[in-house]
Amino acid sequence: MRCGFFFVCCALASPLFAVAPPASPSPPSHWAFVAPRRATVPGGSASSAIDAFVLAKLRAKGWTFAPEADRRTLLRRLSFDLIGLPPTPEEIAAFEADTQPDAYERQVDRLLASPHHGERWATHWLDVARYAESNGYELDAERPHAWRYRDWVVRAFNANLPYDRFLTAQVAGDLLDGGDSEGRIAAGFHRCGPIHQVGGNVDPREIRDELLTEMVSGFTGAFLGLTVRCAKCHDHKFDPISQEEYFQFEAFFARTKTAEVPLATSAERVAHARAQAAYQAERTALKLQIEQIDGPYRAQLREAKIAKLPPEVRAAFAAKERSAAQKKLVDDYGSVVKVTWEEVLPVLTPEDRERRVGLRAKLYELTRRAPVPAAQAWTVSDSAGERKAAILKRGDYKRPGREVSPGYLSLFPRPAQAPQDRRDLAAWFTRRDHPLTARVMVNRLWQHHFGQGLVRTPNDFGTKGDPPSHPELLDWLAVEFMESGWDIKHLHRLMVLSQAYRQASNVPVPREVQVQDPGNRLLSRMNRRRLEGEALRDALLAVSGQLTPWLHGPMVRVPLEPEVYDLIFTEDEPDGLWPVDLDERQHTRRSLYLFAKRNVRQPILEAFDQPDTLHSCPVRPVSTFAPQALILLNGPQTNQAALALASRIATATDPVDRLYRLTLGRAPTAREATTAKAFLAEQTALLRDELRARKPIRLPAGPADADPAHLAALADLSLAMLNRSAFVVVD
Repeated sequence: MRCGFFFVCCALASPLFAVAPPASPSPPSHWAFVAPRRATVPGGSASSAIDAFVLAKLRAKGWTFAPEADRRTLLRRLSFDLIGLPPTPEEIAAFEADTQPDAYERQVDRLLASPHHGERWATHWLDVARYAESNGYELDAERPHAWRYRDWVVRAFNANLPYDRFLTAQVAGDLLDGGDSEGRIAAGFHRCGPIHQVGGNVDPREIRDELLTEMVSGFTGAFLGLTVRCAKCHDHKFDPISQEEYFQFEAFFARTKTAEVPLATSAERVAHARAQAAYQAERTALKLQIEQIDGPYRAQLREAKIAKLPPEVRAAFAAKERSAAQKKLVDDYGSVVKVTWEEVLPVLTPEDRERRVGLRAKLYELTRRAPVPAAQAWTVSDSAGERKAAILKRGDYKRPGREVSPGYLSLFPRPAQAPQDRRDLAAWFTRRDHPLTARVMVNRLWQHHFGQGLVRTPNDFGTKGDPPSHPELLDWLAVEFMESGWDIKHLHRLMVLSQAYRQASNVPVPREVQVQDPGNRLLSRMNRRRLEGEALRDALLAVSGQLTPWLHGPMVRVPLEPEVYDLIFTEDEPDGLWPVDLDERQHTRRSLYLFAKRNVRQPILEAFDQPDTLHSCPVRPVSTFAPQALILLNGPQTNQAALALASRIATATDPVDRLYRLTLGRAPTAREATTAKAFLAEQTALLRDELRARKPIRLPAGPADADPAHLAALADLSLAMLNRSAFVVVD
């Protein structure tokens, strides 16, 4: 894929595809390259600047806002937006009963102060940062310390770290204040991207080139909302960025190298080394015992395969000293005579199989109890010495040209003094007159609150990006953001307190509006949004009472579904390749903490549009396809949640009412209550017959004197509720 990309870039740079040089960047004409100015708020009766700007566009069409959503809908929307979890029935009831004029505002403040706020918004940021805990591509090696960056992001959002400091720490935290532990961890942003690690001999220059490209792409996409990667091969075709400028910008990272910086004390490191040595010794001993069982069988099977080969090949395998030709034959036929576990299994004696299973179980348990790695920061650092950076001809690392020094992109305001390192880079793009930094973050927040950004291309504010639907509003918010001291929670409050945000979504849409504004860009109503995979899984855990609300900590391995495990791993038995966490309470933590392995994703998360972490994901797609319905109906997450939910409502005075309030945040209508109770009665009778026939039925926990058939029927009704569109959609 990368090769193809660079081929296209280089082809476009060839004389056959020659284009006119980019226009002079001085003065820039594109709106995104001009510093934002606080626009005059339109007059009228709007209670906020946001509403004034939105209403001005609506009134120009003769339209207005939709009515305000009811309190249940509003709190559910707000809760998912700010903390990523549904409100409890008690929270909804309290809000509906609160007659004070500031009732809604206090709900906003409560949710912004929740520790779960940082978890929700870290999920959004990590999408952009292309965060994962493995390298990706073929080998997909793990990154056992990467989670500390994830936790730093959570803490930063919870503490409302000013956005300029939030960015500065990620760009140059390892260089600031002597590179304290928090700064080093924050600089792990530069290592969030994938690493194309392969076996065999690889040119280290290629690896270095790919790393620098990832650093530049990650920086410009996440912080500037700008695509510059094509300028690596040739002058940018559309934006005024030359190839020389690209490599001047890359020169900021030329001295930057990957680093794993110890955070543990010397005593902790010594203790870990001892524990690790003991662990490896025990592991080696167990594997040797397994090999002693397997070895004779594998040798016999291998000899049987060799016996079927042509004479000259058999002779090559038998030779003690092989000629060059014989060595080639052995290499060529190596895969043919290889013995797999699937071939060994049928020929094991019952006694050997039992011994082997026991040893593998011990190995698996040992792996699950492996010593926790001594604390390290998965980060970067700048090496001493002279910076080496050069313009690569056609973007080819094998063809270095003229050397260049660090330099800013010329289409933006620049300091007079020459830059030296990433600290200067951070100071440059957090300047108050930088056109993009504030706009880009404002747009990201707007997108997650309103379902689409003011600019629908959040990572591309360039000339080929989408123009803003409300340019004056975007600039007003950008200036307000900077003048508030880069206060992120202040922006949240402005947006969710607006009338535009509080509109109902389920309102009739006039034909005129459907035709002229089919995408609801002008916000004449609120946009309905489906929960993404992480929020859906977390909601299942929350409403069923299973959610473990712990914050922070290392990655969590949950049991893989058999079809996923068998697809990835070759041996159909516990083998330590995926050591599930021993504490089952870890299995029901928020999705943010699940092991983010690029090549292994939970089916429910993948089905509901978890992004490909090989690339920055500014906007998640919203797909609709059959496996989503099948996973919700048959998947282990929803079925386990249904069993737990049935147990939770089993002792309620009115289980149907409680079920509706937990899942949908409201009481059932009279018709819904009648239908649900009729289903319970019918299903209970059916399941009672199956129990008499001794058919296997999954039973939820419940009171000792409870009717098992009734409990199982409650689980079936719970499963049906978890499959309703009203559960997976936020109005």
